[in-house]
Amino acid sequence: GDAAVSVPDVPASARDGVTDWVLAEAPPAISELAPALPLASAEGAASRLRFADLRLLGQLLGTYLLAEDKRGLVLIDQHAAHERVLYEEVLDQLRGAGAPSQRLLLPLTLDLNDEELDQLAAHGDVLERLGFEVAPFGGRTVVVHAVPSPHPRFDAEACLRDLVSDLAGGRFAGWANRFERFAATYACRAAVKAGTVLHESEMRELLHRLFATALPPHDVHGRSTIVQLPREELERRFGRR
Repeated sequence: GDAAVSVPDVPASARDGVTDWVLAEAPPAISELAPALPLASAEGAASRLRFADLRLLGQLLGTYLLAEDKRGLVLIDQHAAHERVLYEEVLDQLRGAGAPSQRLLLPLTLDLNDEELDQLAAHGDVLERLGFEVAPFGGRTVVVHAVPSPHPRFDAEACLRDLVSDLAGGRFAGWANRFERFAATYACRAAVKAGTVLHESEMRELLHRLFATALPPHDVHGRSTIVQLPREELERRFGRR
């Protein structure tokens, strides 16, 4: 329909940890994050972005969430945003009691190469804390009895394959902290993908969870999750200024 969907004001009891961010300012120093990663800038985004002021408009190209506030248009990359959310959640779980998992009625079997098997053996304890229960099945085959379930669209088999392949290929090898390395790799592979059509409720939840993170404006690679298009720029483009 014509009407935009409003993101409701969140009650104080449910707003704990939700922060407002000035995108043009340098992000706060957080020792837990990889210090070597360059943080993308958000040029022209000097105004304060408040979660409570956002009005959800919809989704663009199955990839970007569209919202507005009184200053203009706000675009959120859904994959980058979800990656940031999962990274911080999983890092907390790895440092705590571990992630919850669900047992499979029909266990998965995966065939791995020698390098992948070596990585699985070397990091099986962390994979278990992520929620994967994996056991040898003979030869180069392993059986998966339990998997994490971070969201309803999660493809556990594809994620585990990609995760083990990334580890074998040395991706994220520069991260000194082992938990950070696993959290970043897992978040990248488990996050909802570009091109995935989201329901209105999923978009609202993702926005709320993003603003509850320690560093909403950037994903684990340092790329922007949020881009603002100020009203002044829109008016200039349409010749109103």
